[in-house]
Amino acid sequence: MCTAGALAQTSTAVTYKYANLNYPGASSTTANGINNNNAVVGSYLDSSNVTHGFKWRSGTFTTIDFPSATTTVVNGINDFGDLVGSYELTPFSAHGFLLHNGTFTTIDFPGGGGGNAVGINNAGTIVGNYGNSHGFVYQNGTYKTLDAPLLNPGELPDTQLNGINNLGWIVGQVFTGDFWRCFWYVNGEFDFLEPPYSLDNRVSGANGRGNIVGSCYNGFIAFAVESGEGSESTEKFPPQESLGSRCPTGINHARVIVGNAPGAFLGTPVLTLNVTSPANHSTHTNPVHVAAAASGLNPIAQIQVWVNFKEVYHVNGGTLNANVNLPVGAHERLVVQAVDSKGVTAKVTETITVN
Repeated sequence: MCTAGALAQTSTAVTYKYANLNYPGASSTTANGINNNNAVVGSYLDSSNVTHGFKWRSGTFTTIDFPSATTTVVNGINDFGDLVGSYELTPFSAHGFLLHNGTFTTIDFPGGGGGNAVGINNAGTIVGNYGNSHGFVYQNGTYKTLDAPLLNPGELPDTQLNGINNLGWIVGQVFTGDFWRCFWYVNGEFDFLEPPYSLDNRVSGANGRGNIVGSCYNGFIAFAVESGEGSESTEKFPPQESLGSRCPTGINHARVIVGNAPGAFLGTPVLTLNVTSPANHSTHTNPVHVAAAASGLNPIAQIQVWVNFKEVYHVNGGTLNANVNLPVGAHERLVVQAVDSKGVTAKVTETITVN
């Protein structure tokens, strides 16, 4: 699947190859997170209908069970191998946990009546939820509530956090205005994926590049969502590209993704295309400078330029840097497409005007 987004003057596209993640003998497997070492965490249901946590790396599964727990779920992992998740000693009594250097520690917001831990970054900051309606941040031994703003006066708090990246970005969603509105929280400010009163949407993961993944009817990925930000009042909502029925839950720096539906999966980039010129929604006179570079698991055969569904230019290899005469017209559909030696494609689609 090809995906595209904007990074200031750069647009990015990634094509993925998917593999199933199935714990051996389990009736179901759920993938919840991934770190920069491609270690995946989640949970599985065994033949006795007991839920266990797991860590997977390089084809090997390891079961993670909180001592004496009837249910264990692993939600997040940092690059040092620290795990966070939730456990139950009795039904409907969830608590968060940290597993560090082989030792389990309960992570519960004080007075919150239990909850869960959903993410941990390399600084050791943990995020989670408590009371079925509040998010929390646990940093340097101190708990703080983190709730997203509501659209309407009188609404009750209902925030769910989903994770934290190594930049300190926190992702989640808030139920407000009768829909779930997803956000990422950066430097004390909440940014939102969609305008108010849109379809339910969720951001489930973010990496250190500022890429996010989640679901908004279908699964999606968006690139460099904070780039080119002016002010919060004028900031544009970032474009998302569909991942179809796959619902990603995590993404690492190499843009490897994990998720579910149908089933737990691991998505590995096969082909990546970066277009640095022209910018989307820009206006030009001929010749138009077109610049792009592609890389992937296979040699790059061509980079092509298409306007209004007709190929107008191409170069062999993985680098394009040329002044190209394009058809004159307003709001034209420009596609820059990379093709590798096995016919795999990645494409960036933009709208430009050529006078």
